Amino acid sequence: MTRDTLSGGSYRLEFDYQAPLLTVRLLGEVAAEKNLETTREYWQHIADRVSACGADALLVLDALPGEVMGDADLVRFFNGVAGLGLDRVRIAYVEARTDQMPRIEYVEQLALERGYRIRMFANEPEARLWLRYGGD
Repeated sequence: MTRDTLSGGSYRLEFDYQAPLLTVRLLGEVAAEKNLETTREYWQHIADRVSACGADALLVLDALPGEVMGDADLVRFFNGVAGLGLDRVRIAYVEARTDQMPRIEYVEQLALERGYRIRMFANEPEARLWLRYGGD
C-alpha cells in the first residue's frame, strides 16, 4: 500500500495505491474561471500516478464543491487529456454532489464515446463493486 498527497493551487489530491487499484480523493476548491485549466492539471497528475504505479483500475472520489464544466470546455478537456493513457484503465468516478449527477452522466457518455472505460457513481461502495466485478 502506498499513500501520498499532492497539493496544487487550490486543490489537493490524496492518493492511495493498493494493487491493482489507485484511489484518488479530490479535495479543495476550483475557481469557476479556472475550472478547465485546473481540471486538466489535476488529471495530468492522476494520469502520471496511474502510469507510475501501474494501476489497472482508478477510483476517483470527487469532493470538490464546484460545478461541472460547460459543453465547450468539456470538449477542450477531453482533447487536452487524450493520449495520457487513462483509456487503458477502468475508471469509477464518485460525485459527492448528487445535484450534479445528471451533468456527470453526460460527461460519462462523452468519455465512453472517446473510448474510456468509465462509470459514474453517487457512492463509493457501488463504484468499488463495479471496479471489482462489473463489466466494461
